[in-house]
Amino acid sequence: MTATPLENYYREQQMSLQWFPFLRAMAGELSEQTDAQTLRKLWTSIGERAAQDSREAFEGVNTLGALTNALNDYLARINWGVVEISEIPAGIAIDHHGAPLAEAFGDDALVWSIGFLEGFYQTLFGLLGAGPSMRVRAIEEECEALHLRFRFGR
Repeated sequence: MTATPLENYYREQQMSLQWFPFLRAMAGELSEQTDAQTLRKLWTSIGERAAQDSREAFEGVNTLGALTNALNDYLARINWGVVEISEIPAGIAIDHHGAPLAEAFGDDALVWSIGFLEGFYQTLFGLLGAGPSMRVRAIEEECEALHLRFRFGR
């Protein structure tokens, strides 16, 4: 897929220049030191911790609309894009637009860095009362740098 000038501009604005060289170097080194599956598990754990650390932002949420609003308030504060959440026949669709993962770590690292949002959303749904049989999974074939798609269900 060829990025438009607007997409390129947006991606350039996502990453703090002070952290960009560090994050890219870290991603390169991590990718050389271990396999993508292990890295994805690591980033899933990091996402789980991030959700636990931000749990106050989601207290009292009891509908998908309230969750969407709370998430978008939270994401706006940390400059992590926007999310759309909707019911689908097999569960819940999560469309996350503008997460800085690909820009921070590189497009090739998205295969493992997406684990961060899988872990974040999984833990968040658990904090809100979802049982362990319900899982968040990225729909990898539908994920691009600025649009990440997940499903929550059995």
